Amino acid sequence: MAIPSIIPPADRGYTMPEIFVTTDWLAKHIDDPNVRLVDTDVPEEYEQGHIPNSVNPVDHYYKTSIEERTHIQSPEQFEQTMSDLGIDDDTTVVGYNRGGGVYSFRLMWALHYYGHTNVKILDGGLEKWIAEDRETTKESFSAAGTAGLFTAKANPEIFASRERVLDSIDDNETIILDVRSDDEWTGANKRGGPRGGHVPGAVHLEWTNFMTEGDIPVLKTAQEIRKLLSEVGVTPDKNVITY
Repeated sequence: MAIPSIIPPADRGYTMPEIFVTTDWLAKHIDDPNVRLVDTDVPEEYEQGHIPNSVNPVDHYYKTSIEERTHIQSPEQFEQTMSDLGIDDDTTVVGYNRGGGVYSFRLMWALHYYGHTNVKILDGGLEKWIAEDRETTKESFSAAGTAGLFTAKANPEIFASRERVLDSIDDNETIILDVRSDDEWTGANKRGGPRGGHVPGAVHLEWTNFMTEGDIPVLKTAQEIRKLLSEVGVTPDKNVITY
């Protein structure tokens, strides 16, 4: 795989470029006992090959159970999940996946929701790691029992409850942003639910639009993302709820 020209995260104009780490950084810190690398894809893809020392969650939705995927895990469940991954209150967590950062950002949100903000995203994911001819393995890695205590402290400020969403539908100061696929937006794909469609008043911009195209997708520049968002009415003066 040819490595395309990729603008480094620090040069893309982000407000918080420090949430990204490069493959060079990871190569230097991959054996650091205080760094936990998390492959956030499904177990079937993890088993086909992954970055050494990376762990893999049972369910990257971090929901109550495989069968009931409506709510995020309770504090007690989430503490156990993090413990099983070898993550405690002092761990630097680095997430990566394939095909863009959607699952890594999901891990980041779940950790932020439960008060752990020391979490990073591997820029370029597994594709960039492989393109640079770096080592991969099919051998599973377990870090269970290696971490200390993970303390889950929910941060309600970054969570939109049902009531908050309902109150925001007619609020001119709030934009509800639907980042699902076109088929989910129209209701053609119900994802196993009883009804399809979208929240009244929401605007639509599928998450893939935020990623570059090509063999190694990365998050677009801040300027490009701001332009995409402004075209659907998401501007810095608005409160934003995503789903």
